[in-house]
Amino acid sequence: MLENTLYRLQRGLGLTVVYFGGSITEGAGASSYDNCWAAKTTAFLRDAYPACKINHVSAAIGGTGTMLGVYRCDRDVCSHHPDLVFFEFCVNDMNGDFMTLANNSESIIRKIRACNPFCDIVFVYTITWNTADTMAHGDIQSAKTAHSAVAYYYGLPQVDIGEVLFTHIARHLHEGETPAWMTYTTDAVHPNDTGYQIYTDTVCNHLKAWFEQAGTPSSATPHRQPQLLFAPEVSHIGAHMDDACMTADTDDTWIRKNQSLCGRYPRYLECTEPGGTLTFAFEGTRIDLYFMMARDSGDIIFSVDGGEEHTVSSWDSYCKSFNRAGLGTLISGLPAGSHTLTLRVSDHKNDESEGYAVRIGAFLVL
Repeated sequence: MLENTLYRLQRGLGLTVVYFGGSITEGAGASSYDNCWAAKTTAFLRDAYPACKINHVSAAIGGTGTMLGVYRCDRDVCSHHPDLVFFEFCVNDMNGDFMTLANNSESIIRKIRACNPFCDIVFVYTITWNTADTMAHGDIQSAKTAHSAVAYYYGLPQVDIGEVLFTHIARHLHEGETPAWMTYTTDAVHPNDTGYQIYTDTVCNHLKAWFEQAGTPSSATPHRQPQLLFAPEVSHIGAHMDDACMTADTDDTWIRKNQSLCGRYPRYLECTEPGGTLTFAFEGTRIDLYFMMARDSGDIIFSVDGGEEHTVSSWDSYCKSFNRAGLGTLISGLPAGSHTLTLRVSDHKNDESEGYAVRIGAFLVL
C-alpha cells in the first residue's frame, strides 16, 4: 500500500497531498485549522520525512458530497497534480442513492488517475451521532457501503477513523445520554481538538503500517486501471464546470463580480433583483449550479428547453451563521444532446433570508 507515496518521500522527490471531502476534512470544530486531522497528518509526514518537500492542499468544502465533488475534482484536485489524495465524503453522502454514489466515487478515482496514474488514494470514513444511530438500529449506511465497494474494487487503502472515535465515545456513553459525544465533538458531528487527535492518530498509525509493508520501493509504478464499473455512457467521468461569467447570456440585472465566491471560485454572477433572467446552453444529461449560500440568498426558478418550471433555494438555516459555496441540484435524466437552461430570480424567498440575491460561480454539467 502507498508504495508510490513512500518512494517519493524516501527519495525527497516532493509530495503533493490533497484532502478532498466535507467539513470534517475542512477542520470544522477544531480550535484552529492546524489542529484538524488533515493538517496534523501533513505535519506527521513532514516530521517523518524532513528531506521531502510536502505541499498541503485543502480541497474540502463543508456540507458537500461526491455529487459536487465529481464536478469540482478537475479544478480543485487534479489541477494540483496530486501524489496522494485523501477522499472523505461518507457523512455528507449519507442516505444517498447507492449507484449514484458509487458512480461518483469511481469517476473521481478515474479523474485523479487520468491526471496522475501514479497517484495514491486513501478512502477515509468519519462518523456523526446520526450515522452512529443509524448503524445502532441495524440499518446499512448506503454512502459508506458504496464508497467501500468501489475502493475495494480499485484496491485502495481505507481507514475508518469514525469507528475508532466511536469506541472512545462508547466507553462513556449511556443509553439516551449525549454528553459523551460532547467530550470528543463540538456538536455530535464535528470533532473538537480531542476528537481530531484521535482521528489523526488513527490515520497516522495506518500510514506507518502501510509504509512498513511497502518497505523500500525501488521505483514508482503506475496504478492498474480495472474495467469501468459504470459504462462510459452512464459514467460521471465527464462531469465538469462551466464558468458562469464566461458562458451565461444575461439581462442587465446581472453583475459580473471579479471576486471570490466564498474562497472557492474566482468570480461569480450576481443578481439581487427578482425577475433577473439568464440562459445557458449546454451539452449533456444533467445540469446543476455552483452557487453562494448567504444570509441574503433567495430562490431560483428554472426550466430546461422551455419545459416545466421548478424552484431551488440558495438559502438554508446555516446561512444565518456563515456564507459558503454549495451545490444547487437542478435536473438530471435529460436526453443526451443540446439543451438550454433558463433561470430567473424569484420574488419569493425563505422568510428568514435577508434578500433575494442569487450568486452563481459555475454551471455544473454532466
